[in-house]
Amino acid sequence: MSQAETKDIVGRYLHALRNRDLQTFMAVVAEDAEYWIAGDHPVAGTWRGHRKILEGFMMPMSTLFDPKAPYSVEVTNLIAEGDRAMVECTTSSTTASGKPYRNAICAVFDIAGGKITRMREYFDTKYFEQTLFGAAPARDP
Repeated sequence: MSQAETKDIVGRYLHALRNRDLQTFMAVVAEDAEYWIAGDHPVAGTWRGHRKILEGFMMPMSTLFDPKAPYSVEVTNLIAEGDRAMVECTTSSTTASGKPYRNAICAVFDIAGGKITRMREYFDTKYFEQTLFGAAPARDP
């Protein structure tokens, strides 16, 4: 797979996130894809397959943000090498409770057969949890 093809697939995925476009999401993510989300919060973990990714990650995430507020994905870097891509970006929106949200993310994507087969997402999980779930910061004993 060429770098341009890999970048195009990941670019379409990011476009789907920005626009909350389920149809495009389903078109670019393999039915048996695996998502790994960093952290120790309600949407952390490994999600396998469209149904689990949607029910365990995407749908719960959608309830955490104001559905009328724009969801921005500002890409800083999109690097591709063969069938793997790395995206460095910042996501911004408004939480369901009305707080501003802005978090830097690094995600690694594996592509096969023209679809995303695996994604690993790294970000500030403490900020994520505090802002979206209202959890108190962890304290050292």
